[in-house]
Amino acid sequence: MKATARNTRQQLCVLTPRSFALMVITAALNVGCSSSSREQPSGALESAEAGLVKVLRDSRAVDPALFLDGALVSEVTTEECTLNGGTRTTCLRLNIAGAPMNDAQAGPYCPPSITSSAKEGGIWFDGSGTVHDVDGAFIVSLPELYDDDRWQMYDPATGKVYIIDGAEGCEVAGDPENSSGRDNFCLSCSLEALGGGIQQAILIPTEPVPHATPTPVRGSNPGVALNGVLFGPPAPVDLILSTITLGVFDDCGGHANPHEGYHYHAATDCVEIVEQVDEHAMLIGYAMDGYAISAHLDPAGKSASGLDECGGHQDDIRGYHYHAQAPGRNRIVTCLQGESVDQVRGGPGGPPPPPPK
Repeated sequence: MKATARNTRQQLCVLTPRSFALMVITAALNVGCSSSSREQPSGALESAEAGLVKVLRDSRAVDPALFLDGALVSEVTTEECTLNGGTRTTCLRLNIAGAPMNDAQAGPYCPPSITSSAKEGGIWFDGSGTVHDVDGAFIVSLPELYDDDRWQMYDPATGKVYIIDGAEGCEVAGDPENSSGRDNFCLSCSLEALGGGIQQAILIPTEPVPHATPTPVRGSNPGVALNGVLFGPPAPVDLILSTITLGVFDDCGGHANPHEGYHYHAATDCVEIVEQVDEHAMLIGYAMDGYAISAHLDPAGKSASGLDECGGHQDDIRGYHYHAQAPGRNRIVTCLQGESVDQVRGGPGGPPPPPPK
């Protein structure tokens, strides 16, 4: 997988995703939001952090202040809501931009020809764990990769890849069953073809409420990134592949359709937004149940240990939180441990994929 240095990281001295915690940390450590906090005497820093643990342990609510500028398109409001476990509580209404508000570029998707480099295309993953660069060589390799000679996604005479893009590409992207019957094409639906991001309103509990049993993530959006883009459920890759087409993802793990707009099916470094002073994996967003979602890897390139079936665990600093799955797994999180509001998805069409194996 090609490297993507497209994220805009907030240089915040953050130990937990709550604004009051930021104020407590600032007062306790007497530091600003610069690298000088790492130059404090280790004993003093550890002592101050230890004194904050009790305050921070339950600091798990969504903090709208951590979203990037422009990611929320209107003022955040609070309203009464009923969660899917029956709990009546209050929720935050977040109106998101539906387009990345950092330098995480949406696209490209399809390589123009079989000689194209990885920079000219996106990525592909089918849940097996492997992330493929969609370059020209990948297009040529499809018959071997999927053991099916029907794959011929380019003109043998010219080497040009068969691509459906523009308004037509977006229309086809909204029909994963490919009712048109066409095959052997690479699909591209750009933000420009959609007229920009599709703004959407989501409701997230003001305080997480643990659910009696975890809720599998199947056809519903499991969360939202701090750059204003939805985290989508597992992409129906088996359905897509059965039509001998590719709905390619960009290097950020995202693609678009006219129903859901631009959304992510994987979390790459494009969404690593808020650094943690203890070298924990960066905060990338929030799940629909209100728990934070951290990146898959920490700054040292290590994945978290001791994760539960949903991909989460608890520590004394952040409380319970999720870690995004590896990009090749075709999911952000496997299930939600908290209650959430049943959200009506705008798309894409087709049945939800089966539960992850």
